[in-house]
Amino acid sequence: MYDVIVIGMGPAGMSAAIYAKRSGLNVLMLEKETPGGMVAKTNVVSNYLGYESLGGPELATKMFFHTQEQEVPYRMEEVEDIIVEDNKKIVVTTEEAYEAKAIIICGGRHPKKSNLENESDFIGKGVSYCAICDAPLYKDKIVAVLGGGNSAFEEGIYLAGFAKKVYILNRSDSIRADIVLQEKAKEKGNIEVLINTNAKKIISEKDVVKSIILEDDNKLDVDGVFVYVGYEPTTGYLSKLGILTEDNYIEVDSEMRTKIKGIYAAGDIIKKNLYQIVTATSEGAIAATTAKRDLKEL
Repeated sequence: MYDVIVIGMGPAGMSAAIYAKRSGLNVLMLEKETPGGMVAKTNVVSNYLGYESLGGPELATKMFFHTQEQEVPYRMEEVEDIIVEDNKKIVVTTEEAYEAKAIIICGGRHPKKSNLENESDFIGKGVSYCAICDAPLYKDKIVAVLGGGNSAFEEGIYLAGFAKKVYILNRSDSIRADIVLQEKAKEKGNIEVLINTNAKKIISEKDVVKSIILEDDNKLDVDGVFVYVGYEPTTGYLSKLGILTEDNYIEVDSEMRTKIKGIYAAGDIIKKNLYQIVTATSEGAIAATTAKRDLKEL
């Protein structure tokens, strides 16, 4: 039996694992995809203290190597269920079942789908949620980015290094992205920001994206669509535990405790006001420190 199982190897999860390991706990990390979470799919990180500008995948790799310097064990498995039995918790994955005294949930968030009526039909065939993953596929082509926040502008700027033309479609007349990102987009000669513009349908030929139909029924010729309209927590497997808010985030107190004794949460999966790498790493550290203290009573 492990002292602590950390679910998710994003900044919160890896921070929690390092703090737990350094405090002498027997810890295991579980991750279904790539260490780093959304950071590993971000082009550039420029607001994390100590790094003026750093590629997201590079930062994710540095964090992962840090956990391995501390010899924290990990398994690349997807968690399907958590079972609470008296003083132990059972984490059920696609491969195995692991027992622990405490669990720290750091599963993060995933991109929301847009309102495109046939979006799901073209995922991986012209619709993408990761510019850093797929930008090279659109070299010298035309792409649309749906969204008006920081992520949409950051990834639009990255796409501009590959695509011939990048349209950023903002649904309202108010752009949420930071001014510095808006200015960088303006500096690119191949980015055009369209305000009060919403896409409603993809038009294709022989299963290849050719254009999108806008809400005003005008057509915009594009070869690909990148969706950045927000995020939602990855909490589907937690519905039976009764620890979720109405919008499916995990509710925690100031020390990262959930309503269930011995279960903690940190990072973008919790309900909070600021979703940033720096807050996630802080919350992971708090969760591990709280778990260490509480284990005396579990």
